[in-house]
Amino acid sequence: DTMFPSVVNMAIFAGQVIVAENGETTLDIERLWSRPGEERDASQVFPNPLRVLTEEMLAIPESEGFEPSNEETFTNFRYTVDEDLLQKLLARSTDGVLTIRDHQEHLKDRIRDSIETDIFFNFSEESMAVAANQYLFPVMLMGDQLDDFSFLSTDTIETFWRQFRFPEGFAPRSVRFGAAFDVTAFNEARQAWQTANIENAEEVFEEAKGEMKEEKDEEESESGTPPSADLAIM
Repeated sequence: DTMFPSVVNMAIFAGQVIVAENGETTLDIERLWSRPGEERDASQVFPNPLRVLTEEMLAIPESEGFEPSNEETFTNFRYTVDEDLLQKLLARSTDGVLTIRDHQEHLKDRIRDSIETDIFFNFSEESMAVAANQYLFPVMLMGDQLDDFSFLSTDTIETFWRQFRFPEGFAPRSVRFGAAFDVTAFNEARQAWQTANIENAEEVFEEAKGEMKEEKDEEESESGTPPSADLAIM
């Protein structure tokens, strides 16, 4: 239970990995992101859920896919990788690898973009904790180095998000390296990066909110409207 973060243990041991007859392992992505390992706003590659509420989508009659209790439209949207987000992540690659630092910078940009462009954006303390863990997930889960947990092949990450498939020959480090694997060092690195992700997320979130409020107050001042007390996203 202490070998990996909870979301990783859940993927490996709770039936969310499907092993085909030919030995290929794939992830049940919908189950992986269900509670308690739930993807929320500012996901790595999935769109913020309420972005589905575009003017075009809201204009669709109930009889054409928005009948009461119909969750399929939203589910399909939520679990379809956003190509633009994936490309932004992959573009950070250097020398064929993506690092923990690359994912941290991607998280910062996701928060800024969400605040600026998504009026429904919700980023609670719980959401920050979820993001802090999940932005480590691919690198720490699928990495194949004994004592360097900080990077992973870009091709492996792209395949993971496009096909929800582990790389051929995948095995957790504890299996791949046996007694040589230092689980204490692994967990210490994970905890340090997770804490850094939470701190970065909080800092960027507050900065971006403050910048938006200043811009809004300036616009209202120029138009003669009293400054707003706060932003809806707060």
